[in-house]
Amino acid sequence: MKRAIHILYSACVVGMIFLVVFLGKEFRDDVYKAREDTGYEYLTAYKRVQIEDKNAPAGVRNEYIISDLYLPEGGRTLMFYTIHQKVKVYVGEGLVYSLRPAANNLFGKTPGSTWNVIPLYEKDKGKEIRIVLTPVYKSSIDIIPDFYLGSQVSICEEIVKRNVLYIILSMLAVIIGIVFIIFCCWNKSMDKGLFMLGMFSVNIGLWKISDIDAAALLFPDSIALAYIPFITLMLMIIPFVSYIRSLFLQDRKIWYLPCIMSILSMISSVGLQFFGIADMRQTLWMVHLVIGTVLIIGIIMLLWEIRISGWNSRLKRMVIGIGACLLGTVIDIVIYYISKGTYMTVVGMMGFLTYIIVMGISSVKEARTLMLIGRKANHYKQMAYHDGLTGLYNRAAYARDIEKPDLKRKHCILVMFDLNNLKHCNDTYGHEKGDLYILNSAKIIEEIFGSCGKCYRMGGDEFCVLLEQIPIEKCRKLVEKLTIRTEEWNQTDEEEFKIHIACGYALYNEKEDYDLGDTLRRADRMMYHEKFRMKGAVD
Repeated sequence: MKRAIHILYSACVVGMIFLVVFLGKEFRDDVYKAREDTGYEYLTAYKRVQIEDKNAPAGVRNEYIISDLYLPEGGRTLMFYTIHQKVKVYVGEGLVYSLRPAANNLFGKTPGSTWNVIPLYEKDKGKEIRIVLTPVYKSSIDIIPDFYLGSQVSICEEIVKRNVLYIILSMLAVIIGIVFIIFCCWNKSMDKGLFMLGMFSVNIGLWKISDIDAAALLFPDSIALAYIPFITLMLMIIPFVSYIRSLFLQDRKIWYLPCIMSILSMISSVGLQFFGIADMRQTLWMVHLVIGTVLIIGIIMLLWEIRISGWNSRLKRMVIGIGACLLGTVIDIVIYYISKGTYMTVVGMMGFLTYIIVMGISSVKEARTLMLIGRKANHYKQMAYHDGLTGLYNRAAYARDIEKPDLKRKHCILVMFDLNNLKHCNDTYGHEKGDLYILNSAKIIEEIFGSCGKCYRMGGDEFCVLLEQIPIEKCRKLVEKLTIRTEEWNQTDEEEFKIHIACGYALYNEKEDYDLGDTLRRADRMMYHEKFRMKGAVD
């Protein structure tokens, strides 16, 4: 039945997906528009002039001159994306827009990466538009932005559509990472490697999603957004190293090197940024150096592992997975430098995401197997130190507990119990009734003494309780309470054979007792005196 439900549910999921696709393809709302969206266009008819400027951070500024724009009634919007460039826009002779770091910004070298939005009105028709871009870094000198002209809504839709794959992959990486982290926090027995994989996944997702131009639409004029990619890129190295380190059988101290390098590069990068010496973008080479070090150490450790363990299937999977991730990362980095930070690919992201999912599922499966093994081990441990009939601790547990180094013997009381006439019960009513006698007696002893100490079945009809940090007066009251509870049980229980528990106790005395064994024997003697007294009273 369960299998049938799963199959039907899977069929429903597939059917719902087809339904959504069908609705999206075949049906649309009936919308009336008195004014149609004017859409957008790329501006290519402009003049670019590069002017040397000694006062500019990179020594030059670029000017883009646009003439003869068609501006209908209601106007249009000019939008373009800049990367670490100061911006001024003139319509005619008037400055209508500027972008620069705030004066109180400690990280004030760059305005970051942002979309510049300039409304143009019908009255601006025929006026020359001059856009002045001042690069903050030399790497930004030859970055030529794409100029969009048209409806702001249409332009934004185009930007989001163009980045939808990046957004989906990035959000998926963040969600998977959070799931891994929560799973590891919930299940303390999980290997920390999966936790580190989750941290890495969250960082790589945040890195990618904050580095796309669509993110700047949601957080306009945000300096923080410009630095999140660098920060997350620096933060992802140590989790990645910790995870890769956990995959190798040989744990070597050489893995500490890239971790220390990563910490030093983070401190250096933030320090240089804070004091205005160099921006994070200019110190990105340090992060790439650390990544290269991780690659070299990984290859060295892999060769060492092959030498020790041989070329096995585990190493093959690891090489293929990590190799694909690193190859994608190298491609991303090369394209990043070639395009001067204006273009990015999803090759590395898809490689990492695939690897994260595969290794995450593998880790969860291994964790489930280990949990089953752990449960079995706990079960066997439970059997080794617990009595099978009563569930109380057994003699082996007693021997273990009294030898614990942290046990303070001078504050210990041992209480001994013996069940009167158990043999007579077995002979008269059978061993089933005898087992019931033992079980009910154990319940009473556990009920009275369980909250104060540990209860043991020493074997047959003998029980023992170990009390720590309990005054002898309280022990006497517990013994009296046991007697009262036994009488209450006998009055309400319908069994023919009544419960009679003889009891004796002794406090450890360092003058009389060599160890707790002597204390137990003194308690045992007192218990036998009580046993004979009870038998005499019955006779």
